[in-house]
Amino acid sequence: MSANTIAAPARRERARLLPLAAVVFVWQAFVGIYFLSLVQQYLPQALHAGLAYSGYAMASYGIARFVTQAPAGWVSDRIGRRIMMLVGVAISVPALWLMMLVPDEKAFLAFSAILGIGAAVMWPAFMAHVGETTPHGRRNRTMSLLNIAQMAGLGVGTFLGVLLADYVTYGAVFWLCIGFNLLALVMVARGIDERPREPAPHERARQAADPLAWRPSVRVLAVIVLFLTLGTSLHTPMIGAYTHDVLRVKMSHMAVLFPLPAALAGFAFWRYSRVADRYGRMLPLVAGLFVAAMSIFALTLTRSPLIVVNLVVLAGLAYAISIPAWGAAALDATDAGSRGAWLGALAAVQGFGVAGGQALGGVIGGVWGPLAPFKIAALLLMVALILIVAHYRVQTQRRRGFVKVSNLSPALVPVISD
Repeated sequence: MSANTIAAPARRERARLLPLAAVVFVWQAFVGIYFLSLVQQYLPQALHAGLAYSGYAMASYGIARFVTQAPAGWVSDRIGRRIMMLVGVAISVPALWLMMLVPDEKAFLAFSAILGIGAAVMWPAFMAHVGETTPHGRRNRTMSLLNIAQMAGLGVGTFLGVLLADYVTYGAVFWLCIGFNLLALVMVARGIDERPREPAPHERARQAADPLAWRPSVRVLAVIVLFLTLGTSLHTPMIGAYTHDVLRVKMSHMAVLFPLPAALAGFAFWRYSRVADRYGRMLPLVAGLFVAAMSIFALTLTRSPLIVVNLVVLAGLAYAISIPAWGAAALDATDAGSRGAWLGALAAVQGFGVAGGQALGGVIGGVWGPLAPFKIAALLLMVALILIVAHYRVQTQRRRGFVKVSNLSPALVPVISD
């Protein structure tokens, strides 16, 4: 077998993945600019709106996205993934243009809701497309790459937005957001191939025959992701108070300590990003949730900024490993004909968990102090872990029972269902 024959599948895989990662990077760069520069700076400074309006803008975006995601996913099952991706990105362009032309805080809230609808139309179709074009054995690797592109896009967008807002004009920030959306529109139109990839017969047989496979249903995944997102968002409103009141240092001091541990964690994440494809979805989820829970709880036991930075990086690494595994399990649990609707519903649950966790964390921190949300967040992550292990045990026992019955009378064995 020639080297060219061996390298051909790798080239095809890169050709498929790079446009997907590029779309995620560009779109998330726009999101980073929007939320940090426009919502948290432009709205209170240029429009002279009260500080509460920044929260209103985030809420209008989040509520519109929450309500729209499942119906938009259902529509993408009927009319196609690429057209819904194009519609979702295209909605944002006139919304941003009108937001720039109409400098009014109430209009800003309405346009923010339209941007939320655009994201709701875009993401379920995008994720369904990923599920239908990615082999079962490469889904976690693909989700890991998209997760990296997402975080990189948010970082780049936030950095550019802050520079433009502080040293140029807010008009430049708006035009950069519009430019990123137009670029994403071109990438979707020219770089996304909508033809689904059907699994080969030997892949179907291997999936069905794997006795250790964890095959959760959509309902189980929804419960897991609710506790997972609550656990990862509950403590976020208290980060500033934790840094100032508990560690007694400035955020800039913490930021100086981050680059080296973060770079090592990024290398480790990329090096072991195939673990869920090789050992199943459950192992990375359980290991990631356990390490994240222990790291978050350990933050309440130390006052050393250096130790805290390493614990935060470790929790982030564990989270970065567990989330692609959950995403790959979600793609495994959904069928092509209804994947958009179910992924939209799961995304809505995820968004509800993030918003609910942040709101609840602020209340808990205000009543019991900045350390309480960290302890409860660790507990919620452990609840998600216990749910995964319990479901796996029930599933394994059920499968063993069917195997025993099949040895007696194969004709009596029904199809195993979650």
